[in-house]
Amino acid sequence: MAPRITDPKPAALLETELKELIIQSRKFSQKLKSVARDCHVDIHRERKATREVLQLILQKWIIEIIHILFIEETQRFNDLKRNLKGISSRTLTIKLRSLEDAGFVERKVISERPTIVEYTLTERGQILAELSTPIICHLKLECTSRG
Repeated sequence: MAPRITDPKPAALLETELKELIIQSRKFSQKLKSVARDCHVDIHRERKATREVLQLILQKWIIEIIHILFIEETQRFNDLKRNLKGISSRTLTIKLRSLEDAGFVERKVISERPTIVEYTLTERGQILAELSTPIICHLKLECTSRG
């Protein structure tokens, strides 16, 4: 099991900030909804684009890869594999290629012999990580407060 924040002060501060973020996110979402209605946004096209992205990021291992790269910033293939207990090399390769193709991850070859490759988040990947982190934290808080 992953380590938890056990010091009550930072945990309480983060929970307070998370609650404020949720309030601000709700306000922003209401503004966005109003603009979408007023501007007659093509909802069908937007839903299709959203569905395509969600189908990728909701696959097993994808959010974990995004968040490791968010926290660690740059990781080599073997470091990622070590951080993702239970993932095979083949699966990690497939997931990283999908993230690279979608523009979330950048692959950089450091040396050819031996082959050393580093992975980092692109700006798009960084935004995804920043937006999903509060959601994950909120869901964890709700689960722990119920249990």
